[in-house]
Amino acid sequence: MNRTLARVLAALSAIAALGLVASACGSSSSSGDSSSSSDATTLAFKITDDGCSPHDAKAPAGPITFEAEGESSSVTELEVLDGETILGEKENLVEGLDGSFSLTLEEGEYTIRCNGGSEEDGTLKVTGKLKSGDSPEVEEAIASYRDYLEENTAELTAKTKPFVAAVVAGDVARAKQLYPAARIPYERIEPVAESFGDLDPRIDARENDVPLSEWGGFHKIEKALWEEGTAKGMAPVAEQLLADVEELEAKVKHVNLQAVQIANGANELLGEVSASKITGEEERYSHIDLVDFKANVEGSQVAFESVEPLLSKSDPKLAKEIEADFETVYKTLEPYETSGEPGFVLYTELTKADTRKLAQTIDILAEKLSQVPAAIVTGEQG
Repeated sequence: MNRTLARVLAALSAIAALGLVASACGSSSSSGDSSSSSDATTLAFKITDDGCSPHDAKAPAGPITFEAEGESSSVTELEVLDGETILGEKENLVEGLDGSFSLTLEEGEYTIRCNGGSEEDGTLKVTGKLKSGDSPEVEEAIASYRDYLEENTAELTAKTKPFVAAVVAGDVARAKQLYPAARIPYERIEPVAESFGDLDPRIDARENDVPLSEWGGFHKIEKALWEEGTAKGMAPVAEQLLADVEELEAKVKHVNLQAVQIANGANELLGEVSASKITGEEERYSHIDLVDFKANVEGSQVAFESVEPLLSKSDPKLAKEIEADFETVYKTLEPYETSGEPGFVLYTELTKADTRKLAQTIDILAEKLSQVPAAIVTGEQG
């Protein structure tokens, strides 16, 4: 069993959901020592030039919401780590901005990190026993989503094989034609990409995401095909990509998943789309970004639908609003769809008004999705 995933249910919440999460998760204390009469806990931190304040904290095992208040222009991130594995984080908390995320942790010691502070690492001590045993509804949600992972990783392997064959053969035109179809299934399963360990950067890292000596995967080949106009030297990269994809297909059959993690992943992925992918950084050489966007929305929708029965028990109104917001996003994407490959206009054809409208529509959906993890945690504990 993956020790990290067994210890954490990742449920990062957006700024707009802060009020809901705080009210749902019990009392909080700026001292970092929090207790609650309910089964959930809230810890509040200020991010200063020195780092996290308080430096150390303790909490009972179970759902914990981490609230962060930015008070620094240079230190802008709060992380919780198990060893060097990031379990949850909130970034870009510049002075005057607040944010939060939630985790469910079992007994043990964790690192609280505010990157760049003079005392950036503190300790979170979690004590007591974590209640275990998922309800049949939770188990059904996880099983449903795992089926989706298995279906899409099988498709990923099937679509990557001919793409890799074209790269190895040096057929640039054919490789370009096959590239978008190979990207879609991976973009659909990104809500839980952190569960894939180092397979995620090996398959999907962009230039500068990892050291140049370690960079491989789809985007290294993308750069060669579109920017350099050649597949020369890419055969080993392509063959490793196929091996990594096949390893991922086997991995998802057994990877540990949690309902809150799935719900959070949908929110976080769409937040990434509206905040950074919308700039065209994902497919910066081929410019097929809208292909990725739709796949991200499709994957986020399935992630949400997997846990929707859990949400409908506690907040049916929110569930219906999210369903409607997904349809609105699809309608916003429709004008950019084409009948030929790759299925959408290139990102470079979009105006600033186009990208602004897309970002705003996705933001509305992501804000609603950000409320789901806390609602699920509260519903399960209630």
